[in-house]
Amino acid sequence: MSQMIDPISSEIFERKPYLRNYFKNFLSKNRWELAPAKKDGEYYVSLDGNPLSSSFSPLTQAKRLLETQFLKPTDVVISLGLGNPHLLSLVNDTLAPGQILILIGEDESLIPVLWDLFLKPILQVPGRHLFSGEMFYPLFFNYLESLPIERVSGLKVIRNPTDTNRNPIYKELEEKTQNVFSAKMSDLLTKFEFERLWIKNSIFNLVKAETLPPVKFPISMLRDRFQGLNAVLVSAGPSLRKNLPWLQEVRDKLFVLSCDTSLKVLLKAGIQPDGVVTLDAQTNSFFHFMGESLTLIPLFADLVSSPTLLREPMFQTVVHSVTAKYQVDAEGSLVREVTAGGELAEQVFQDVGDIQSGGSVATTAFDMLRYMGFGTVYFLGQDLAYSGREIHSTGTHHNEKWLTLVNRKNSLERINEVIIRKRETRFVPSTNGGAVLTDYVLDLYRHWFEESATSVKEMTLWNVNEDGAEIVGIPSLSTTAAKEKLAGIRNHNYPWRDLSIWSGNGPNQNKASNQVPPQFSPHQNGSKNLFQKIQTDLKFIESKLEEFDHANNLQSEGERKSPSSFQDSEIWLWMQSESYLRRLIRKTEIYLLRHRDLDTIRKNQIMIQSIRKEIRYLKRSLYPMMDSFPEKG
Repeated sequence: MSQMIDPISSEIFERKPYLRNYFKNFLSKNRWELAPAKKDGEYYVSLDGNPLSSSFSPLTQAKRLLETQFLKPTDVVISLGLGNPHLLSLVNDTLAPGQILILIGEDESLIPVLWDLFLKPILQVPGRHLFSGEMFYPLFFNYLESLPIERVSGLKVIRNPTDTNRNPIYKELEEKTQNVFSAKMSDLLTKFEFERLWIKNSIFNLVKAETLPPVKFPISMLRDRFQGLNAVLVSAGPSLRKNLPWLQEVRDKLFVLSCDTSLKVLLKAGIQPDGVVTLDAQTNSFFHFMGESLTLIPLFADLVSSPTLLREPMFQTVVHSVTAKYQVDAEGSLVREVTAGGELAEQVFQDVGDIQSGGSVATTAFDMLRYMGFGTVYFLGQDLAYSGREIHSTGTHHNEKWLTLVNRKNSLERINEVIIRKRETRFVPSTNGGAVLTDYVLDLYRHWFEESATSVKEMTLWNVNEDGAEIVGIPSLSTTAAKEKLAGIRNHNYPWRDLSIWSGNGPNQNKASNQVPPQFSPHQNGSKNLFQKIQTDLKFIESKLEEFDHANNLQSEGERKSPSSFQDSEIWLWMQSESYLRRLIRKTEIYLLRHRDLDTIRKNQIMIQSIRKEIRYLKRSLYPMMDSFPEKG
């Protein structure tokens, strides 16, 4: 316990309080020792008398191991196994202060053994973290989830071979770590590609939220509204077509929520879903709805969805939501991260409703069902794999398009095969006990569902599928078994059709609803006020950019002082509070973070050019809206 009262340890525990828990005298069946090596001043860890690194010169062994690693200043470095303490010290000395180094061990009781001589000097350095033992692994993954991925370029794993070869826990942790990091990197790349489009779409949809038709509602109106009822989430996996007869039989016992890709398949089978979900910010999603009569089906649409689709009169009502991610940061606080543009929703809606997503329409639709309170959810067509080496069920828009390409030399099977072979594929366990082909992206969605299944204990989940990928935590059922489970359930008689969202009336049930329903938007003229705010923000930032340019030009022509950094300026500080503008230039900001060698003048030029480019983009996209809000009359 002496370690806990010395000043250095106290300072470390103040910054990283969770480390105190390692000194609670954990009981362990392992006998850990820090033993002196044959070379003076060197030490190795022994487990039950067996050395976990060289007992002659663990330092030399560590140097040789580190020589094979190329560590960049922007890497996150994870060291697996604490058996060679000199390896930990060498890695720490190689990295810059502030660079993230995570030490992973297997037993809580080993930490006090290594604390004074090795761990305390390492953990004094900013950016260094330690997680050892089963109790601390959830904290490790919480920390990993909260990492600012935009500041790093890669993940490097350094393994102490004796530890990693001896204990399979390290392989399991490394695999899960790689999955989390890959998902975060994929999420960042998606933001690079789509974030400016999300912001434009969100602003457009919010500014048009009070125009009719269709009538727009927040999904918060349906929060926990359907407790005790059963639902089915219909995706467009290849198995959907053969399981449609089951859904036709049990239709009156379930709330049917369709992904946009599966909508046409359901309608062709004579099944009208109770709602359809779309998430795509691009206009390609429009093809999933073309040629169908949809006035009785509400469209559940994220705010980033394509405005081209949402302003069409084919839908009577639209139910809006925003995608938000909740995670615990390194300090244990709950952090909400909303999709770019979603932070502006409160300007129009008092409470839109936060939906969590794994990146696909199906993941969003599942969380919508949880949000609405359904107790039991069945999954249909949720293959997450190329069952039968097909990509989608027949009847989807994709298949309709491919059928036009079929000829004597180009069969539908060949079209599917060509697409599959372009993807990064692998085999995973299937629901029938064998193996089925999937790809990297589908596997990310599968992991998302598996993680979600562990966090929704209040829900009962069933996967009506005998062909797709196995989803751990969501048991698979045949259609016969699924029908038996619903045998004792009464027909629901469609209670939701009495609600405004399905009837098309306002929340006050006013039948002559040719105006915006009074309870729809708590903020009077919210859409108009938001548009005026955007105009004011863009004018303000343009004027401040001119001022900054003028001041720096005078300075360079006069006293020849070093130019001031734009990222220290008043306008940059103001942009921190206007996150929708800040996110427009996320890509540029990350570029500058990763190119610290650029001089201040060049950094200023890059940032200002980027801001002006994004202002022009927003103006071109949004200023036609001025016709909606004439200043007079």
